Amino acid sequence: MNIAVIFTKDMTEGGAFQYALSLSLLLEKNRSDKHNFIFFTTVKKNLEILKKHNLLPIYLRWSNLDRFKSLLFGSQIVANVFAKAKITLELKLDKIFKSRGIDLVYFLSPTDLALAVNRYNYLFTVWDLCFLDSMEFPEVYANKQFERREELYRLAAAKSIAVVTDSEATKAKIIKQYGVSEERIVSLPLLPSNAVSLSGQSHIDIGKKYGLVNKYIFYPAQFWPHKNHIYILEGIKLLKEKYDIKVDAVFSGSDKGNLSFILKRAKELGIAEKVHCIGFVEDEELPSLYAQALALVMPTYFGPTNIPPLEAFFMGCPVLYSDLPGLREQVKDSALLLDLNDPESLCRGLIKVLNSGPEIKTMIENGKKRTECLMREDRWSKLRAVFDDYAAKLKCRK
Repeated sequence: MNIAVIFTKDMTEGGAFQYALSLSLLLEKNRSDKHNFIFFTTVKKNLEILKKHNLLPIYLRWSNLDRFKSLLFGSQIVANVFAKAKITLELKLDKIFKSRGIDLVYFLSPTDLALAVNRYNYLFTVWDLCFLDSMEFPEVYANKQFERREELYRLAAAKSIAVVTDSEATKAKIIKQYGVSEERIVSLPLLPSNAVSLSGQSHIDIGKKYGLVNKYIFYPAQFWPHKNHIYILEGIKLLKEKYDIKVDAVFSGSDKGNLSFILKRAKELGIAEKVHCIGFVEDEELPSLYAQALALVMPTYFGPTNIPPLEAFFMGCPVLYSDLPGLREQVKDSALLLDLNDPESLCRGLIKVLNSGPEIKTMIENGKKRTECLMREDRWSKLRAVFDDYAAKLKCRK
């Protein structure tokens, strides 16, 4: 059976890219005559990147015009016209997949490409449904983003032969919100990115490279408002003024519109020299950033799952994480929890880390054990069951 695997994220999107890469490598590892994977990417620069991982993707050119045409011809009104005329509607993606002998499509990320397929069954990915819980942020409510996500998930999840997600918490939400049967949802827990787990961990002196004077906390996250960088700024200011402890913050990740606000607030708070925004970092540098950090501090409002805590666990880096429903269950006894309404809780947590007492050592050990357990989980068996079940039904018509 030929399975098209669709890669729509580029490297600068951090965890989204790493998630798709991890699953792609898992699929490639289990390639066989029975399960033949053909990789496609809508991001041209991914061609060289994925080739370095021994993946050989096909470039899927998908323009805004293609997107418009797919939405137009894929609408129910147009579909009804074609049906009455007894004409089979074949969209651009249908033609591409037909030319490659595709039997099934697997979208590795939430994408409206799923709505541009008319003649093929597919697996659809849902990372989270945070837009239903946190519509206060502009990346959710502005420009009809909420409505777009709601329509995408409602239609794609209902039609997919399987919905792939990364936690039991999100699985329960999908069932409740979209009425997808439990049997059609596959939960594949996240893993530390390959940048950390498969790296040779070459040493890069982070302090020297970025001119750091103090110990630093690390936060790899794109600059979206929901990532809550402001909490860290308020925390390190309070740490200096109340406890006379100087700590720098190293932020990696691309700007999604909120970077200028963060830099402006850092200047207003008088801590601009302690904030280092280093942009996108290459895989080779990531292990050193974790290994030399005082702690990973991740005060995000979105979850329940995120990759950075798992990477920090793997590297033995202390983790301070949002104390929110679903998120706290991800880290359990492996992290110190942050009250996002009180930057003082960040101060208390960092002081504990600086003192490096038994509690912190136990926490780090728990994190390592938790990651080892996740890495042992057999993700392939779950996906194989979906593929084999579909292959049995495919025999009825092919």
